[in-house]
Amino acid sequence: MYSKKVRSDNKMLEARELIEAAYGIRISSIKPNRAGYILDTDKGKKYLRPCQYSESRINFVQCAKEHLIANGFTTLDAYLLTLGGKPYIDIDGRLYTITTYIDGRECEFSDDNDTIRAAVALSAMHKASKGFKPKSGVLVPSDLGKLPDNLSRRYDEIIRMRRKAERERNAFDYIYLDCVDKFIEMAEESLALLEGLEYPRLVKKTLMEGVICHHDYSYQNILMKGNSTYVIGFDACMEELRIYDLVNLIRRKMRKCDWDPQKAAMIIKAYSKIEPLSRDEKVVMKAMLLFPQKFWRVANRYYNSRRSWAQRNFTHMLEGVIAEYTHHIKFMKEYDKLF
Repeated sequence: MYSKKVRSDNKMLEARELIEAAYGIRISSIKPNRAGYILDTDKGKKYLRPCQYSESRINFVQCAKEHLIANGFTTLDAYLLTLGGKPYIDIDGRLYTITTYIDGRECEFSDDNDTIRAAVALSAMHKASKGFKPKSGVLVPSDLGKLPDNLSRRYDEIIRMRRKAERERNAFDYIYLDCVDKFIEMAEESLALLEGLEYPRLVKKTLMEGVICHHDYSYQNILMKGNSTYVIGFDACMEELRIYDLVNLIRRKMRKCDWDPQKAAMIIKAYSKIEPLSRDEKVVMKAMLLFPQKFWRVANRYYNSRRSWAQRNFTHMLEGVIAEYTHHIKFMKEYDKLF
């Protein structure tokens, strides 16, 4: 492992001249940092990292960032373009991007002030994203309109996993069988909400307006630096309902506070000051928050990995989800009072 890291670091030092020539910068040092490298340059600190995705995806993300910046949302990790105008560089057959290096701390969802700042930044990003239409020829990744089918598949998987648990009967299976019916009921209520007119109306409205959904609005992609809140990690951004991001933010906060409705109301209030929520969005958000997402994820990972050494970990995670159930149900009963 150590020799592999040394080879990787040496490779970056060897690529220094290539990077300097491609971007028209001078690099004084290259330091490993997490999954990439911090570059000290004559144009300030930059962050170089290898891409896990295609040239097409990078071009889409670049279009999204350009649109946000042009519309006033500048607190993000903008790509540095090569002298040829590309948002990436090819080093030994692998694509790398260089972004502005933001020396901030990660958002703490356990902290109410951080959470409010995250909600405000998300709302400002969504507002700036309106009217987004990528350049001709750029492939648009999209999940828009797919939510009912995606959640239906997960519901079917929960049912299939129940049958599997009935056959196998180990410690995890017994715990799963003991609680699965009440989570199935939650999933069915969620899917019933999506059968109304609200979801297709919202999809149609989003298609007409144009929007950028971050799709990975997690603590590590929200950086606090002084009074500014930066949004980074746009790798997964796509065409999708903006409330996908908001629901994920609420979920992450709820797991830090036993699904306290007041904390959710706090997030919604902060978000709505910039971008008010429509009635259709409130209904679809309810369906999304009701679906037992974490229950499905833990069981799905367990039944698909089936590593015996991991059973204890998965059992512990499942017990954690079950412990949340009562708080989650109480929260959903209070949901309509949040607005």
